[in-house]
Amino acid sequence: MNKIKSYLTIILLILTGVSCSKEERNESDSNAILKFGWFASSTCSGDCGQIYKMKDGKMFRDIDYNQIEGDVFVGNFQEMENVDYKNYVELFNLPSEIYNEPNGYLECSGCLEVDSGGFYIEYESSTMHKSWRFRNAQYPTYIESYRSLLLSKIEELNSF
Repeated sequence: MNKIKSYLTIILLILTGVSCSKEERNESDSNAILKFGWFASSTCSGDCGQIYKMKDGKMFRDIDYNQIEGDVFVGNFQEMENVDYKNYVELFNLPSEIYNEPNGYLECSGCLEVDSGGFYIEYESSTMHKSWRFRNAQYPTYIESYRSLLLSKIEELNSF
């Protein structure tokens, strides 16, 4: 009987530990920030990109249209009050493989700055801050379905 109690105690401790770590992960996920958008080649002049930010249940748009430089996009973000944040939450579901990628261009290390534009993703949580770019014509196959989702959501946001 004591062995059964010991086993049950161990099982309960394991389950408690698993549920706590899941809660901690969900808490950091709810505080995460996602920046995403498109950019044109460096030869562009004028409207050369559009970056959006999702934070604290709100959607923001960069109003300065700056070129993306470095691993962090600062931007001058203005809240988009007419956009329902809930319609874009699925964008936080990045492909798990992307977190193993270094910052920079995905599968396009030899790309030149004058190559055609592409898309930008930056994810920030309490445990990580990473950013990635992928070109219109060259990107990892694992990102294909996310790319389709991203394109449709950017198209929606561009209409506001």
